[in-house]
Formats: sequence, structure tokens, C-alpha cells
Amino acid sequence: MGLAYLIIFLIWGWAEMSAFIFVGNMVGGLLTLLGIFFTAIIGIALLKQQGMAVLNRIRTEMRDGQAPVTSVADSVALAVGGILMLIPGYVTDAIGLFLFIPGIRTIAGVYLMQWLFRNRRFHGSVHVGGGFAEPPSRPRNHAADDIIEGEAEERPAKTRRLPEDR
Repeated sequence: MGLAYLIIFLIWGWAEMSAFIFVGNMVGGLLTLLGIFFTAIIGIALLKQQGMAVLNRIRTEMRDGQAPVTSVADSVALAVGGILMLIPGYVTDAIGLFLFIPGIRTIAGVYLMQWLFRNRRFHGSVHVGGGFAEPPSRPRNHAADDIIEGEAEERPAKTRRLPEDR
């Protein structure tokens, strides 16, 4: 798996350098660097504007008693898109910009959430479907999941008295 990450990282670096060279040859070095800063500012503005719209939609859906599943998927895609827009590079900016388009944003957000739920690194921290996510090799006993056992001991409260004024 580490080799696959290395290959992806090398291809991504090659694509970013090729995009820098192409844009630099077309408009010049100074405008190429200014373009990187400009796309970061656009990304922050889009994230602020569309993030507030999604947050208001989540509030409205929760107030109406609906599950805000698509809105949460949108917010995940917006967060990833905002991060990609802040990373210097024209390829990451293009991918981040695609994640701000509403239809693509929802599909990508659902895919990202499913990837998180399936990823073994998050099995202990992601709560899906009424129980804690566990590795598939361990059978679940749903009747025993509702029982919480423990011992308690009541102790008298410690009172601290301040010294009295004399």
C-alpha cells in the first residue's frame, strides 16, 4: 500500500509541475505565482459563502425533523474542496473547484463519507447504524449491546472551609 501512495504522490507532483510549466509559459512566472494566491483567495471566499449556505440548510433540516444526510455530505466535500484550494497548485485548485459545484459536491461528499466508514483506521471512532463499528471478524450480540454494568460508590463531599477573618 505504501508503494501505491508513493506512485500517486509522484504522479501528483509531476502533474502539478507540468501545470506550473504550462501556465508559466502562457502568462509568465509572476502571473503564475499571483494566480496561485488568487485561487486561494477564491477558495476561501467560496468556502465561506457555500459553507454558510450548507450550515443554514443543516439547521433548517434538523429543525424540521429531517436527517441532514446530503447536507453533511456537502459539508464534507466543501471542507475537502477548501483544503485543496489552499494547497498551492493548479491541479489541486481544479479538483477543489469541482468540489464546490453542487451536484458534484454531494456525490463526492457521499463517496468520501463511505470511504471513511469503510476505512479500518476509523473503525473505533466512527459511529454508524446504531452500534459502534467493529471489524467484521467479530460477531455482534445486539441484545448485549444495550446493557451497561458497573459499580458505584457514594462518597461524602469534601468540604473546604476558608479560614475565618479575625
